[in-house]
Amino acid sequence: MLSLQSLKHLKYFCKLAEDDCEKEMYFSAQEDPVNGGRFSLYENTQEYFTMLLRELNPQDAGVYRLAWENRWPQEIKLKVQKDACCVKPVTVTGHLSKEVSISCDYAEEHKLKWKYLFKLKGHSADMVIYTLPGRNYRKNNFYIFDNEHSNLFTVKIHDLKEVDGGGYFCGTQTGEYPIKVFSTIKTVHLHVADKVQSSVRVTGFLGGRIMMKCRHPLENPKARFLCRELEGECPEKTYTNVQNEWQQNGGFSLYDDTSGKSLMVFFRNLTEGTYRCGVDVSDFTEQYREVNVEVKEDPCCGKIISQAGYIGETLTISCEHPPTLRASLKHFCKEDENLICQDIRAAGKYSLSDHSQPGLFTVTISNLTLSDAGVYWCGVETSEGHISYTSLTIRVQISIISSKVIGHEGDAVEIRCPYDSKYKQNSKHVCKDECCTEHSDSLIAQRTTQNKTERFSVHDDITAGVFSVNISRVKAEDAGRYWCGVEAGDVLMNYLSTELQVVRKEVLQVFGRETLSVSIECSYRGESPESDGKFLCMGQQLASCDKGGVKVSSEKNRTGRFSLSNDAPAGVFTVTITDLREEDSGTYWCGEESLGSSIYTEVHLHVSNGPAPSVIITVCVCVALLLIGGATLIFFKLKHKRTQGSSSSNRTDITNSDRVSPAACDYEEVNHSGQYPDSDTSVYMNTSPSTNSSDKNKAVCIYSTVQLPKDEGPAYATVSFQKNPDSPSNLLVSTVAFIKEESATEYATVKHRPRLE
Repeated sequence: MLSLQSLKHLKYFCKLAEDDCEKEMYFSAQEDPVNGGRFSLYENTQEYFTMLLRELNPQDAGVYRLAWENRWPQEIKLKVQKDACCVKPVTVTGHLSKEVSISCDYAEEHKLKWKYLFKLKGHSADMVIYTLPGRNYRKNNFYIFDNEHSNLFTVKIHDLKEVDGGGYFCGTQTGEYPIKVFSTIKTVHLHVADKVQSSVRVTGFLGGRIMMKCRHPLENPKARFLCRELEGECPEKTYTNVQNEWQQNGGFSLYDDTSGKSLMVFFRNLTEGTYRCGVDVSDFTEQYREVNVEVKEDPCCGKIISQAGYIGETLTISCEHPPTLRASLKHFCKEDENLICQDIRAAGKYSLSDHSQPGLFTVTISNLTLSDAGVYWCGVETSEGHISYTSLTIRVQISIISSKVIGHEGDAVEIRCPYDSKYKQNSKHVCKDECCTEHSDSLIAQRTTQNKTERFSVHDDITAGVFSVNISRVKAEDAGRYWCGVEAGDVLMNYLSTELQVVRKEVLQVFGRETLSVSIECSYRGESPESDGKFLCMGQQLASCDKGGVKVSSEKNRTGRFSLSNDAPAGVFTVTITDLREEDSGTYWCGEESLGSSIYTEVHLHVSNGPAPSVIITVCVCVALLLIGGATLIFFKLKHKRTQGSSSSNRTDITNSDRVSPAACDYEEVNHSGQYPDSDTSVYMNTSPSTNSSDKNKAVCIYSTVQLPKDEGPAYATVSFQKNPDSPSNLLVSTVAFIKEESATEYATVKHRPRLE
């Protein structure tokens, strides 16, 4: 700033270039200040013709000329130096009727200069107070003193008034008569603040959030702001640039509610401290309310719970809060796409009710729709004067469960994710199983209209509002719960879950007979067989398992005639059905739930009438030879009698020496273990001879092998051994019956037993 002793004549000012003025500026004492952008001419209160240069830059350096009607021109050379003190204005806030200080440090070369404080008034500046080097001076409510030892002079303003607010600059005088040059050291913006009422304490909880409303009755304030105090000052204010619209700023968002004459603040990241919630009355005066935010830790709070419901049904949510806030107003809100939790108590479909247990209330959402999915918060509301706030304590992730999707091994399957039209341009995600958190990795994501991996491909139909995922060549491990999500800001919001159930290719055929038992063996792939759920349920369709059709499971391993056992090392569980009945026939489903993945195997059980065939066959070569020999002998005796025409009716007893003792034979036990689809096929099982070993005269013979006939032939249906009434009492005669219509003979496992002595 340059000042010349004023004369009542026309003045002018210019910057020289090659000894000539680049552009002249003229000023008359009768006129208002002449403004030329950063340059202005005016007459100050000390009647000095003054040129004020603001916001200096290096290009402003040079020679300037000041003159009166082209007479007595004066030239001055201006140097522009760069110093950290003057780069950026500082803001100082003082309180109404209190004291505030403005400190100005200076370089060593200004130690012996006069010190000044000027106040800006539009395009001019007036001197407020000054002092000699090392001296002090008081004028009105301003007091200045210079500390030469510290190269610092300070101006204190007592009994601060609203009119004291404004822009100031500290300076030193570097030029003498007739031209005075004042160099600016620091530019200071002094704000006069009026604290309304006493401080209000706002309590939040660790892991939660706070919605605060600051009411201010001032009509049409210049702006609303929030700032955090540091050492009693508010160095940086956050203003609302628009009205009736949320603005995000770091860990909080602001909303200028013109209808409610209030500023709404949503704290997403809770940090303890003192905040000022206020309005600017003018450029340099403000009113505010002081808010002390404290963050507590409570076992009830900071939890994240996930709940899911079916479309059209009702969902009930339990909300916890500190028991000490029992009398407070209960609150339930839903986050929007800007992560702001808006109050929804008046939405109609939501109802809140207190629980008999302290620190608990319930929320009921009726008639669920897809739009009800999202992130909600439980909280309690408190009001104190013009400050009201809601402490949000529990985060609730609500998703909608869609119909289950059934896929078959080797086939293709599609998972559909409808979404709200407002998410058309948002990125969509699909993830599997445990992926409800915002930091989960997606199985597949879409950032364009199409995306594809090895077996997974996605397509976003923006017109229909459906994001679809196609899985080709389905595998058993694809079974599980899939979550559809959209990116809202920097958070992934899961809104829809679909369970993919996989049916194995293998179909088990099991056969049994009434009154007997049957075992159904089911393999599984779970990595934790001891904890995974396994079950068998009956029903023509897989959906029957969801309708209470489960007969037996690993949680309840015995249900009436059904029992379940598990062979973990073999990866097999077995369901045994006793006392079979014809109505047990039908379709069953072997199921396994490994980490929430449902994999099924289809089982067809066939139960036929009558007891299962069980024939005891003693195959003994020596007995067979005796039977054949005896039959031959009888045949020839009868022929011989007919030839001789003997009419004797008397039988000749067979002497003891003619008797053949039954053989003490080694034999083999044939056990049936298979299941056969053809009901006309006879099965040999549980074959064993008489075990009466008291006869010491039994012959010794060994039978080791039963051979399967090479050609199709009759099946042995019945083999029985009985005493011939016409033969000695201890002679065994066999009767073998054949069923000629049968076309297959089946032999089961042959087990060798030790010889009977």
